Amino acid sequence: MFVVRTSGRSAAVDDDRREFSLLGKRQLSGLALARPVTTGVRSRAVLELQQNQGRARFRALVGGEFVPGEGDRLSWRVRHWETVRPTPQQGLLRGALLPGLPEGLDHAAEAGLHADLSSGALPAGRLVIDRAGYDQESSPVLFATAAELLLHILLAGAFGSPAEPVIRSWVAAGRIPVALTRVDIEA
Repeated sequence: MFVVRTSGRSAAVDDDRREFSLLGKRQLSGLALARPVTTGVRSRAVLELQQNQGRARFRALVGGEFVPGEGDRLSWRVRHWETVRPTPQQGLLRGALLPGLPEGLDHAAEAGLHADLSSGALPAGRLVIDRAGYDQESSPVLFATAAELLLHILLAGAFGSPAEPVIRSWVAAGRIPVALTRVDIEA
């Protein structure tokens, strides 16, 4: 597991956390234009972000998988949780989260992927977000950021690039620099 912390923000990345699986049948999905790839391996990761603002501590956990594929399309899917009473699970950072991606946060996760999906610069293959965790303080903005960061972590893993610069940049500055995201997408 990889963890980066400052007083205002924290991020942790791990290979997988099955206890945060999204098993519901509902999902957002689609196809996006993509560039053909000739190399790459399956990549899976889980990311938890925490951002402190005053006395509030916002958290978001997302995880998924990217599998490079042939052709000029990227198939993507964001799954939902449909259980009424999920059991709290220990997150990657301190504290428990409820497994799931409730309505509102699911659309935020999709929104975090939207700019990259619309660019046509992502590699062809299959992207799925199928892990998530939230709490009472979870915000749609942080879920959108988490989904965007997760995409770059998955691409880095698939094409042998380090993900740490993107994570460290977000923890230090609260944003993902364009220069770093282009490196991941062009890997």
